[in-house]
Amino acid sequence: MRYQDRYLRYARARVADPILSRELVEAALGSVAVNWAGVLASHCPAAEAWDILGSVIAQALRGQTAASRCNVVYRLLPPLQADVVILRHRLCLSDEQAADLLGVEESVVTSQLLMARRTVSQEQEHFVVPAAHFI
Repeated sequence: MRYQDRYLRYARARVADPILSRELVEAALGSVAVNWAGVLASHCPAAEAWDILGSVIAQALRGQTAASRCNVVYRLLPPLQADVVILRHRLCLSDEQAADLLGVEESVVTSQLLMARRTVSQEQEHFVVPAAHFI
């Protein structure tokens, strides 16, 4: 529940439908609650909960054209890098806040963001697409 507001902001960025976003976050939190013992026993409960949210959103978006501009990032980058880009640039979270939400070390957020920037720069060279389009 501590992350519910940020989960909802993230889901809205990915799905772009406020009602569906809320339903997906509620489904993810419900899954966390049902599997609470397993989540607590995991290496990092925050990371486990984030994975559940990501899975719920990915399943909802499967087979659909991009529901929002943010989803272009997920076609270009690996999931963790895409998550970091969205959290840092779309939701304007700090490295520390993004790391806390993802259940990773702050250095992971920093390195994933650097790798994402390199990938976007390389894509720009090949396709001449402005980085702002992806973020």
